[in-house]
Order: sequence, then structure tokens, then C-alpha cells
Amino acid sequence: MGCVQGSTLGPILFNIYLGELREKLSDAFVLSYADDSYVGISCKLKDLSEGITKLESIAARHIAWLTEMGMVINFSKTDSDFFTESEIRSALQQIKSTKAQGHDEIPSNVLKDLSQSVIRPLTRLFNLIIETGIIPKGWKVSRIVPVFKSGDKTLVSNYRPISNISSISKAFEKALITKLQNFLDHDILFGSHQHSYRPHASTTTACVVIQDYVASELDRNRLVLMYSADRSSAFDLLIPNLLVQRLVELNIPSRWIKCIQNYLTNRSGFVDVTGKVSTLKTIPFGCVQGSVLGPVLFNIYTNQLSIYTQGAFNVSYADDSYVGISCERDNLITSLNDLKEIAKSYIEWLNGLGMVINKKKTELIIFGYSSMKVNLDFGGEKIPNSDNIKILGVQFQSNLKWSSHVNKVIKKISSLSYSLRVLNCLLNRKQHKNIINSHVISQLSYALPIWGANISHEENRRLSSLMFKIVRLHYRDFTNILSNREICELTSIRSLTSIRILADCNLLHKFIKFPMNSEITLRLIQQTSFSARYPNRLIFFYFSCKKIGKTSFINRTKKIAERIPFEWLNLSAFTFKKKMKESTPIYLP
Repeated sequence: MGCVQGSTLGPILFNIYLGELREKLSDAFVLSYADDSYVGISCKLKDLSEGITKLESIAARHIAWLTEMGMVINFSKTDSDFFTESEIRSALQQIKSTKAQGHDEIPSNVLKDLSQSVIRPLTRLFNLIIETGIIPKGWKVSRIVPVFKSGDKTLVSNYRPISNISSISKAFEKALITKLQNFLDHDILFGSHQHSYRPHASTTTACVVIQDYVASELDRNRLVLMYSADRSSAFDLLIPNLLVQRLVELNIPSRWIKCIQNYLTNRSGFVDVTGKVSTLKTIPFGCVQGSVLGPVLFNIYTNQLSIYTQGAFNVSYADDSYVGISCERDNLITSLNDLKEIAKSYIEWLNGLGMVINKKKTELIIFGYSSMKVNLDFGGEKIPNSDNIKILGVQFQSNLKWSSHVNKVIKKISSLSYSLRVLNCLLNRKQHKNIINSHVISQLSYALPIWGANISHEENRRLSSLMFKIVRLHYRDFTNILSNREICELTSIRSLTSIRILADCNLLHKFIKFPMNSEITLRLIQQTSFSARYPNRLIFFYFSCKKIGKTSFINRTKKIAERIPFEWLNLSAFTFKKKMKESTPIYLP
């Protein structure tokens, strides 16, 4: 059998033997060179899922015809594989190295250590999952560990169910997320209002958008009415069939949708409390908390918030939403009714998704010095306005001052003083410093670009004094012999001003290097121009010189940018942070 390789006539006979391929696949583009064939079709972007289905049908006919001719396809060399080995390697590198185990009892750090040995079989396995749309049953079993949130420890509702799932499943989910993010723009996929579970966004970026909106409206002598809405057990109430409809509307390819639907259905789990486990129970609803894919699917599920709050400003982080409108000072009551209608539409939309609002956690605030006390009818519940509102851990006051937040930070750090004094005698210096960084510096630096530059001299003095007191405790300088500068340099713990400058520069670099939100990007474009002398150089300028707006982060970009060499703006996040740390003094008054 076969034609003679190396002969003159053999290749010609081979071409004649396979000459019918173009006729058999007449509805496709076909190009062949010897035994290599390339088959394709064209379609519109909106018809992509139908195009993939058609190509799969053509491939089936191609394979059937080759089988009739006594030939087989080398699938290991086809270019139709959904995942490549490099993509799976990248996914394995991105999953967190922990000892937490799923149902298969394989920790992720073990999987990462063996990555070179398992790359090829995992790539083949993941591609088979996409081809068949079937997730292995073992990946659908969750080991659920209840994590205490706050309140009464005897109430089950005060615990968050965290699912420990298969580490291999996490690698697959990470690879699939990358495909989803490359397929659609992040604002289309998640909604421009959403700041959670998306690259380079955070609670700080969400607070920046809110601060900028409120400050710009107050500078126009307007009021801002805003309510916060917390969804009860939102992740546990996701309905798979409704999510599938949303994926279809986004023109996600049918193979991906089939795989995601299978991932969410027929799931089960058992609760593990200090080694004692419950019986296996079916989980009919929800996305998996603790998984990699679950939070992304939740964002897609709720990405239509802007449609149902039309005419209002809105920002979300996971299941927390903040919705507001602005109005003239003499138009407060009318605007309050408008906000009531927006809240009604918002609640109806959430109910349609199978979700409910925790009305006890809903707050209302009127920014702009209004002393009038009003109530918002929020789904039948009367919500009174307050002088401050907690937004993602930051206390926003109605006059956009920050004394409430400063007092909260001071109170929290002061409560740690006794524990730090006790640990000072028990731990070595490195361990004690780690405690300070994780419990003190983290409190001081959280969302610092939002409020750090806007506090009064007295508030700054109180924070700095408390911080230096703890640093002296760490160095055991109980008699205050050393200056603040010396104590910072000896302990390598930065002063509050130094921490703030680094935080400001890192955030500005993130906004410029990794645009993650259309609202922030548009505001930055409004405040930049290009230098005539240096065509590629950005020039920042003040967008608002009024009292309130000029202190918001967006309006401080000119001053922040002056500390950054222009060529550093194009560096990676890691390299930029390293260079900024090296160039910024540890102590700044």
C-alpha cells in the first residue's frame, strides 16, 4: 500500500488521490500542501457561535471522507485545539500556592511543583472538556469551610461559605477566564460600573470614581443623593439558566456556554468543620465561592446594572452597589422621588435575577452640606439620610471631609497597642515587624490616595504620632532618644507621608498603564495633553481649581506626576513599584 516516497510519480499520484477534497468541502476555503490541509470559513462577529458550529460540521465531513480514503488525522498536530500548552502553563502559574485541598486532596502548590510533568496531559484534558462540554464529576464536589464574618458566632448567617475545589479545576477555570477576557472588552463583559474580579481594578479604584463624581458635582454647587445596597447571599442565588441567557446575549461561542452550563449544574458539596464533615448535598443554585471562575460569572450575571439605573451614577464592587443622582439645592424633594423610582427599578431587576437586598444594611447620604432630614422609600423600607456612609471600608462624610475615617483608623490601631506591647517581648524583630505591616500599616495605607491628602494638619499629626509611637515600640526606643527620621531609617518603616506618595504614584501608574475603567480613562483624557516639544510625553493639568474638587485624586494627578520620571510610566507594575521605593525617602515629614 502507499505511493513511493522519493519517486517522481508518487507525489503526483497522491495529489490525484486527494484531488476531490475541494469538492467535498465546497462550502469552505481549502488550501493543501502535500499532506497538510487548511480549512476555513468566514462569518460576521455577531454570528461567531454559528460559524464555529458550521466549521465543526465541515470538520466532521472532512474526517469522514479521509476515513473512507483509508487515512487518519494526526490530532496531536491540529491547530484547532482550544488551549495551548503555553496557556495552561500560564494558568498554573497564576493560581495561588496554598495547602488548601479540594475533594481530590491535591494542594495547588503540589500541582505547580509538578507543572512540567503535567502540562501535556492537562492541555489534552482541558481541550477534551471544551470539545465535549462535560466537566469531570469530581470537580463539581466542593469541600465547604465556613469562615466567620462578624457578629454572633452562634448564628449560621454570620459565616461565609468558602468552597475548596479541585486545584486542577482552578487551573482550567483560569485558562477559560483568559479566553473570555480576550474575547470581549472588560466593560462589555463585566459592566463599566464593576470594579471587582477584573484586572487592575480594586476597592480603591471604585472609591476614586465615587470621590471624583461627588467632588465635581459639589463644585458645581449641586447636591448628590446616594444610597448603598448590599445583596444578601448574592453569590449563592445565581440561577444557571439566566446566566446562560446572558452569555448567549453576549454572543459567547456555544461550546463555551455548554461547558459553563455543565460547570454550574449538578454540583454538590459537604461542610467541613475542623475535620468533621457532613453528608453530601446537592447545590442547585449559585456560583462557587472560592472558585476562580465563579466571581467572573457573577460579574457577567449582574453586568446590566447601568441599564436598570438609567439616569443615575453607579459603582459596584462584587455584591455592593452605590447608586446616586445630583440635583440643584432647591430641587431636593423631586430628586428624592426620582431616586425612589430608580431604587424600585433596581430592586425589581434584582428580584428577576433571584436576588434580594439586605435593607438593614442600606444607607442614604446627601452630599453637599444639606441639613434637611429626609427618608428614602426603598422597597417599602424608610431609609433616613445620615451624615456619613461607609463605602467599601472608607467613611465618606456629607461634606467630603475625612475626620470620621481618620477617627476610625486611629481607634482600630489604638486597640492593637496592648497586643503589640505583649508581642514585643515574645517575637523577634522580623516577626514583630511583619505584625506591624499586616495590622497597622495596612490600616493606614488602605485607600490612602482617596483621603490621605485631604485631611487636616491636626488629623495628620494624630495619625503620624500614633504610627511613630508604634515604630518606637518596635525599636524599643522607650525614652524617645532618636528622632522620627532616625527611627524610620533604622527600622525601614516608612513615614505616613512617604507611604501616601508611593500609594499615589502607584495608583496613577496603574490608571495610565492599565486602563481598566472607561469612566476613569475619560476623566484622565480630559486632564492630559501632549507636549509640543516632546510629542510622546503626557502633560497633566488641573481640571478643577475649586475648593473641593482640587483635592480629589483625579485632580491631583498633575502634582503626583511631577514625582514620576516620564519614562517610568511605561514600566511593568512590579518594576515601577521597585523604582519608586528606591527613589522615595523612607522618611518624609
